[in-house]
Amino acid sequence: MLLSDRSIQQLLKKKRLIIEPKPTLKSASIRLHLSDQFAKPGGKIGQKTTYLLKPKQLILSSTLEHIKMPNDHAGLYDGSTTLARVGITSHMGSMFISPGSEGNLTLEIFNASDRPFILKSEMRIGQLLILKLDTPVDHPQQTLSTYKGKNHQGLVQPDKKVLYRKRK
Repeated sequence: MLLSDRSIQQLLKKKRLIIEPKPTLKSASIRLHLSDQFAKPGGKIGQKTTYLLKPKQLILSSTLEHIKMPNDHAGLYDGSTTLARVGITSHMGSMFISPGSEGNLTLEIFNASDRPFILKSEMRIGQLLILKLDTPVDHPQQTLSTYKGKNHQGLVQPDKKVLYRKRK
């Protein structure tokens, strides 16, 4: 079941879903913003208030929001349609946020247009939809994954040695 703003507000109030800084709610989602961290895949992470994304360029960044999901809810990241209409996509990987996961969402931002685009920290980049599971999971994200970015702060670079992770 997809949660409404009222149900999301109750989760936040009870501190079952934790999002910092304080989130902005939409009717059935949470607005997400771009952080000030940018890096080319495998490159050094830098902090900038703006980043010029060239045509056909891929850059990594993260959400400003740090999210801690409860074990009986999951999330779906949805990129901004306003940005998509000018050729900017903000996720190329999985849009699923696992129950029990914690951290900033790492974003794969691609400029599919023929024009440069200026990314600005704190700009709206997408939204988070919250889904209620039928029961809490037996194995929350942090118990299943060997992913080095679990429970992290900010942007996480890919681990070149472990492109195909094994399950614990």
